Amino acid sequence: MAAKKRQSTRSNVLNRAVKAGRSALREAERRVPPDVRKQLERSIQDGQKTLHAAIKQVQVRLDRTARQADLERAMKGLEALSQQVRNLAEGVGASAIAARRQPASRTVPVRKPATRKPATRKPVAPKPAAPRPAVRKAATKRTSTRPVRRTTRRSTSNPDRTDTGESPG
Repeated sequence: MAAKKRQSTRSNVLNRAVKAGRSALREAERRVPPDVRKQLERSIQDGQKTLHAAIKQVQVRLDRTARQADLERAMKGLEALSQQVRNLAEGVGASAIAARRQPASRTVPVRKPATRKPATRKPVAPKPAAPRPAVRKAATKRTSTRPVRRTTRRSTSNPDRTDTGESPG
C-alpha cells in the first residue's frame, strides 16, 4: 500500500484560516440581534436589486451607443459609396461628351444613291435696310455762366517770381 502524502504547510495554514473565519462569523451572528440581522439582509437584497437595475440600464445604454456607432459607420460607408457613384457618373458623363466631340470612327461610311427628289430651296427674303445714322446739328459755342477764376503760379526755381511776367515788388 502506498503511503499517504502529507499536505503542504500552505494548505494547512489556509484551512486553519478558513475555520477561524467561519467561527468568527458564527460568533458575530450570535452577538447581532435577529431583527438587526434581518434589516441588514433586506438592505443587502435592496442594494443588489438596485445594482442589477443599474447594470441593466448601463447595458441598454451600451447597446444604444453600439447601435448608434454602427449606424454612423454604415452612414459613412453609404456616403463613401454615393461619392464613388457620383465620381463614376461624372466620369461617364465626361467620356460621353468627349465621345460626342470626337468622330466615332475614322472610316468613311459608304452611301447609297439617293432615291428621292432633292428638296427645293425657298427664295431668300430681302434683308431689312441698315439703320441710317442720326443727323447731327452743328455744335454751337456755349458761354459759361461761371466767372473765370484767374490764378497765378509760382515757379519752383524762384518763389518770388510769378508766371505773369511781372517782377515782384
